[in-house]
Amino acid sequence: MTSIEPRASAMSTSVTAFAIARHEGRWLMVRHRRLGVTAWEVPGGHVEVGETLEEAAARETFEETGLHVIVDGLAGTCVHEWPERGRRQLIGFFRAGVKSPGAPRAPRSEPNILYAGWVDPLTLAPEEVSAFLHPLVELERSGWRGAPIHYRMTHQLGTDGRWRPAAQA
Repeated sequence: MTSIEPRASAMSTSVTAFAIARHEGRWLMVRHRRLGVTAWEVPGGHVEVGETLEEAAARETFEETGLHVIVDGLAGTCVHEWPERGRRQLIGFFRAGVKSPGAPRAPRSEPNILYAGWVDPLTLAPEEVSAFLHPLVELERSGWRGAPIHYRMTHQLGTDGRWRPAAQA
């Protein structure tokens, strides 16, 4: 039996939760500008004190789209480490349904969310979708079967001087 020693880390860790609300083959998504890059994402954000991940995913979805969701099961988890900035995020992605699948709206209070809408992620080019969602879009492509997936991400500095998320080996 091997023992694993935890190593000291100067990284601060935060927890976030996102909802993948699906309706008629489309996902509830937001067009988000982050670090100079604009991409499609699912609504979500930081978990507040005393809140479950599911509650955070539902609250953030309402705040970012104006729609109420019913959070179902876990679709996947991601550990996002960004050593250059001393950050780590534990991310939960949850399947969700929408109580009333009307027209979503981008919030005025979040200027980096440019648009909210129902989007078929399978019709988007990979560069149009946040790299954090690529494994989950592949789940959608394969029929969304099986246990939740788990993966790791980091950020890499591009030749244009912008940080972009990337899969971590």
